[in-house]
Amino acid sequence: MNERFVPRVVLDTNVFISGMMGVSSPPRQIIEAWMDGTFTLVTSLYLIKELTHVLTYPHIAERLRLSDPEIETILAALISRAELVSGELELPGVTRDPKDDPVVACAVEGKADYVVSGDQDLLVLRDYENILMITPSQFIELLSSP
Repeated sequence: MNERFVPRVVLDTNVFISGMMGVSSPPRQIIEAWMDGTFTLVTSLYLIKELTHVLTYPHIAERLRLSDPEIETILAALISRAELVSGELELPGVTRDPKDDPVVACAVEGKADYVVSGDQDLLVLRDYENILMITPSQFIELLSSP
């Protein structure tokens, strides 16, 4: 029996936000691939709280126009359909921007294969403990390769 490799992936908050805004963008395709079970989403309460916070930014809230129940549905899907790590691991100074350290810590703690982000402070790492830092376009390309 040939087992299919299902990557374990941490999505940076910017990928979620872009995915909610773009109709056929790579971030939107990534969210759809996650919902289809193409990969295992690994996240932490820190990243969920960050997403919740970013969704309240006026320029984002105005663009998305999500109601409180819609936001709650998105967060419930994240909590129920993603693999939640404890978030206890701390890796201070692993990235140029301390706000990105918890993203890498989540990936390490969750034994992720990839961190998908548009943030150069993460992408410049290229890889950390065999976890590849890649863009949404690179991840879509990876998902579509045989």
